[in-house]
Amino acid sequence: MMDQQSDTQELLLKIEQLSAGGRGLARLDDGKVVFVAGALAGETVAARIVNDKKDFAEAVCRRVFEPSPRRVQARCPAYGACGGCDLMHLDYAGQLEAKAQWLDRALGRLPGMPPAVAWPSPRQWGWRNRVRFQVRGNRIGFFQRGGHYLEPLRDCPVAHPAISRFLAALAPEVTSGQHRSLAWVEVLANDDDGPFATMGVGAGAKLNNAMKRGLRLAATQAGAKMTRLCRGENLEQWDPGPDNGLLYHSDGQLQLRAYPGLFCQVNLGLNQRLMGLVLEAAGQLPPGEALDLFAGGGNFALPLAQAGWQVCAVEAQPQAAQVMLWQARRAELDERLEILWTQAADAVGRLTSSGRRFDLVVLDPPRAGAKGLMDQVAALAPKRVAYVSCHPAALARDAKELLGYGYAPVALHALDMFPQTSHVEALLILDRP
Repeated sequence: MMDQQSDTQELLLKIEQLSAGGRGLARLDDGKVVFVAGALAGETVAARIVNDKKDFAEAVCRRVFEPSPRRVQARCPAYGACGGCDLMHLDYAGQLEAKAQWLDRALGRLPGMPPAVAWPSPRQWGWRNRVRFQVRGNRIGFFQRGGHYLEPLRDCPVAHPAISRFLAALAPEVTSGQHRSLAWVEVLANDDDGPFATMGVGAGAKLNNAMKRGLRLAATQAGAKMTRLCRGENLEQWDPGPDNGLLYHSDGQLQLRAYPGLFCQVNLGLNQRLMGLVLEAAGQLPPGEALDLFAGGGNFALPLAQAGWQVCAVEAQPQAAQVMLWQARRAELDERLEILWTQAADAVGRLTSSGRRFDLVVLDPPRAGAKGLMDQVAALAPKRVAYVSCHPAALARDAKELLGYGYAPVALHALDMFPQTSHVEALLILDRP
């Protein structure tokens, strides 16, 4: 509740709980909810309102009078300004507990939903294997929270150390103003390989051969093993050879690589657990026909094929589809793989119209989820659905629709793919009775 309001518009608030999104939840005397960035459950804080809406207000914690025993000192000097992390002031056990609770709140109203099983990241720091830094003028870093001002960085404690070293070496080059066309830099690295850099410029930017050479030289001097250029949304062609990508999974003949400029999970350490959980769910069925929607470079499709499944993989990004095919051929799995290079909605429409049926459907859609696809997924009559999501609300919406078609939840996993942030990766397994 609100105890007082001073001339500086600071409110004294008691935080009731940590809400989804990582902000503390408090209430004013009239019952209006206030979401307070930087506050933890049980704390008494002084907060300043930054956005007063009809049904709720948003505030920023200015001072803490009664700190939570789980409050810790943030490691990053840019924390609070940089928009990259928002839970660095909460100890790791508290982060993991909160994310499982948020997932339970988002899906708990659905009938039969089991409690979420929480899976910690193998690393709390230096976990991020893929990072995209923004560039504006002579600054490189992340956008500030809630705005478009760029917070300049020369180090990032959640990025893999090789990525932080690359950033520190590249930042003076950006600061010099020699590369005004540069809009963003994406870096890919793990303990064994990289960094690989993708240097992006705007669609309308001038990019002659001299400028291309300059960008490649800057990346190489900063430590990049290889550099790929991107203009607008047009990535330059790339040979998916074994030396041109980051090896992140190896099992017999199957080797999976992440390639610069293409999507991969940002936390490759915990991605191994995610892959294992999907394969475990698939392994409880006899191998049959599987559909992998939003398949990317084959993160799930190829291990399923290796496990004996006949896989139809749907991917709209042409270079990702090419990488998947190349990796399948290299592992001698291409006879078990059918690739549909199209949007997921088009693919499921064609598959249902042709009368196709699948034993297993795996989907890992973008943050917005798979709205509008669940009726067609149900029409494919899979015995089991494995739904991977980074947005619990979107997952709850789509899961509710599947439950309406008779599916029942059997397992829910909360994977902390994004330590020090309020984001959580979920895996929901549903069965058709």
